[in-house]
Amino acid sequence: MLEPDLVPDGSVDGITASPSAPGVDEPTGQGAQSRRRVQRTINFDRSVLERARAAATYLSSYEPQAGVRSLADIVNPAVLAYVTELEELYNGGEPFRPVLRMPSGRPANR
Repeated sequence: MLEPDLVPDGSVDGITASPSAPGVDEPTGQGAQSRRRVQRTINFDRSVLERARAAATYLSSYEPQAGVRSLADIVNPAVLAYVTELEELYNGGEPFRPVLRMPSGRPANR
């Protein structure tokens, strides 16, 4: 698992960690989206990845009006839309509290 990137202002990937105790709500992070790109390794289902790569390749070559120049142009809006939906469903429409590091591996069965 990759460690978060620290930036000069003391934040992680542009999001400041809250010094408060867990469960205490304090505003953290930035209001506006950062345009800074961060490389991370994630696993995709092979069929999903193949379809997305085919779409990105075709659209970047033949349909410039689609605004898709790379796989990231497909993945970023899709992830943002899903996270927004999850925030609406499970967190009252507010962003989830930022974390410094996600646990590695699969979550334990509960």
